[in-house]
Amino acid sequence: KSLLRIRDARFSILGTSLFWGAGSTMRFLLVAWVPVGLGITNNRMPAYLNALVAVGIVIGAGLAARFVSLDKAQRALPAGILIGVAVSALTVAHSLPFAFAVMAVVGACGGFFVVPLNALLQDRGHRSVGAGNAIGIQNLAENTMMLLMVGLYTVTERAGAGVNATALGFGGCLAAAIAGLWLWRARA
Repeated sequence: KSLLRIRDARFSILGTSLFWGAGSTMRFLLVAWVPVGLGITNNRMPAYLNALVAVGIVIGAGLAARFVSLDKAQRALPAGILIGVAVSALTVAHSLPFAFAVMAVVGACGGFFVVPLNALLQDRGHRSVGAGNAIGIQNLAENTMMLLMVGLYTVTERAGAGVNATALGFGGCLAAAIAGLWLWRARA
């Protein structure tokens, strides 16, 4: 409760939870999307696309370290919105180079988005409840969000929604959630 009373901590926990929830869901979405969007049926291609996201995260994290200070962490929020937009772009990706570009953008935006929020939470947590407790609370929130988002994906899949419709809806909801977080942050 002490940590969640701190505005910056709530903001950071919500943002990082959305990021990790989206990342977990993306893994499942890519496995379903690759055969439909690219016509590739091997198991390697979703792994390659996920690896490209990881490379993008490293690049985005480096850019965030260079351009986003701790007191201006909200500057990372447009990158979070772009994650959702890029995921939605999968619906029109039918070539491997375009899919690679989309996944690189997802990763770079992800790294740029999550690193400042994580740093902000660690700073505020260290000052209030201690870094260990803050990380424990963060992990609880992130894992809860992962379960929730993967659960929603599973329900959507079982309901028979097409993978492109799911990607479009997932990307749109993610962009809207982060835009909502941005508006909430601006008003608080």
